[in-house]
Amino acid sequence: MWSRRAALALTLGLPGCGFRPLYGSSSASGGGSGSAAGGDATLVGELAAVRVGPAYERSGQLLRRNLQRRLEGLEPGTAAKYQLELTIAWNYDPVGYRLDGTISRIRVTATGNWVLSTLSVPPQVLGRSAIGYRILDDFDVPDLQFFSADAAREAMEGRVMVGLADEVARQVAMVLRARLREQATAAAPATTTATATK
Repeated sequence: MWSRRAALALTLGLPGCGFRPLYGSSSASGGGSGSAAGGDATLVGELAAVRVGPAYERSGQLLRRNLQRRLEGLEPGTAAKYQLELTIAWNYDPVGYRLDGTISRIRVTATGNWVLSTLSVPPQVLGRSAIGYRILDDFDVPDLQFFSADAAREAMEGRVMVGLADEVARQVAMVLRARLREQATAAAPATTTATATK
């Protein structure tokens, strides 16, 4: 009991000491899953400048829609500066069988990869997924109930795409935050030199 109270007290005290999670809730995101910017106004503007590339399959469209909410949805109308391209790979493994040998449950592994580039000509690659992010989920296959099986699979896809969108948005935020820091560091010597010559 004491450890739970201590953990709660520590958690409540973190905001007061300046702790800010990279992937935390923000009013700029309009609620819901939160913003990958973690309340950083400059980073919010950079994330809102990301445009998610086209996707054609249902799962890709779900992922694209979820990412649009987490990125350009932060500040609608922000001019585009970056392009985010995505790929998704699926793997299906039966994990449950009925007495007659038919499949009753399927485990799914979804692997998402991304590449973030500038919209300049030629484009500059700013970052990419070093290792594809993997999410595991599963769904039941009801016996002779095709509508229920499709509904279960679609619900699983929805959960997986939300998870992938959360992680991709977090990784993109890390890349853009590092880019902002590099730009600030590069600008600092120039500012110092200009001040010294006055």
